[in-house]
Amino acid sequence: MTRSVKRAIVLLLVVAGSGCHSFGCTNRVLWRAPSPDGRLVAVCQEVPIFDGPEFDVRLEGADGTPVRNLYHAGDADGCSEIVWSSDGRTLAVVTGHVARVRFVDVSRALQSEPSTRFFWPQIDLSSETNLLMGKDLRFVALDTVELTTCSYNIRETQRTGEKRCLSPGVRRRFSVPRS
Repeated sequence: MTRSVKRAIVLLLVVAGSGCHSFGCTNRVLWRAPSPDGRLVAVCQEVPIFDGPEFDVRLEGADGTPVRNLYHAGDADGCSEIVWSSDGRTLAVVTGHVARVRFVDVSRALQSEPSTRFFWPQIDLSSETNLLMGKDLRFVALDTVELTTCSYNIRETQRTGEKRCLSPGVRRRFSVPRS
């Protein structure tokens, strides 16, 4: 490889990396949620890419050592909240701007090969015609969660950068789906 080609590649990588950073894309950890017994920590971290960010959700030990990657999500599937069930067997991850909740069976994740699981069961409460935001997720039983949803205006959000409910939130209760 010639010297000018190497310089061009380095320059391209620097521009791509700085471009992503200038749009607020970093590799920052968004959430660290300890399990009920304190042995594991669920982590959601941004993954900087030029048109991203994307997100990695993983388990770490209490000391920060990697335990298991759970899944990788694209730029439209971030982590607004992470909540554990009281027994530590289920992890719920909320993507707030589309009222999506993904449920990870932690026991199954720990028993399987690291790369054998590409998806986990999820509930989508929003649609293209009924755009909902989701927040304040909590387990009310081992197999039941509640989430507050409200409608919002995507154009206003794009203009102001803030998501604001157009009406009072509605508390929804549903069963945790199992795969």
